[in-house]
Amino acid sequence: MGKELSVFEAVNEIEGVYIATKGALRCSAIQLPSNKLCLYSPVQGLGIAVKESLKSLGEVTHLLAPNHYHNKGLEEYSKAFPEAKLCCTQNAKPRLEKLTSLSFSSLEELELSLPDPASFVEPPGLKTGEVWIKTSHKNQVSWIVTDAFCGPKVTKEQYAEQPELLGTFPSYGIADRQVYFDWLTQQIRIASPDMIIPCHVSILSGANLGTDALKLIEALLVK
Repeated sequence: MGKELSVFEAVNEIEGVYIATKGALRCSAIQLPSNKLCLYSPVQGLGIAVKESLKSLGEVTHLLAPNHYHNKGLEEYSKAFPEAKLCCTQNAKPRLEKLTSLSFSSLEELELSLPDPASFVEPPGLKTGEVWIKTSHKNQVSWIVTDAFCGPKVTKEQYAEQPELLGTFPSYGIADRQVYFDWLTQQIRIASPDMIIPCHVSILSGANLGTDALKLIEALLVK
């Protein structure tokens, strides 16, 4: 199978969120009520240690494909957790089912199970069916995202401050840059994130995170 995923460890700044990594990829586990778990963007490489770490956190009941590109680990996880529901957005469903030959449920039932104040956010203007999880803890707003943003490839600190864009995201992720920029502007005005947990590379944390993320998309409007 190759390199295994690391064990899941708590994100101290966000209650009920745990992360595991393999190389530059990250899977996030969100604790649901009644000792249940949702895995956001399952990453290939389930070993004994990571399964035990999940078992200590709860029962895996939902496997969330956060866009139609993040599908490589779904078959492995669906076999490891056969009772878990595979979920995705309606926009991601046709391509995911074609690529994986698996069946996916909508996010409606899962959203009702998310712990307060977590919620799903589907950014308009994208073309991959991406869904984020937005939550807050002790007045800190956090986004769990897929390909929309990433951290730098190398950082000596626990978290990085400067968000980046995956090289493929402007072309393969965005359908309408203006629509996405306008929506993101509104989101940041309402509640700018203090932390972004992307599926790629470093976790991001900083006072200017929202503004810096918006500048990345604004720069795309003049290209």
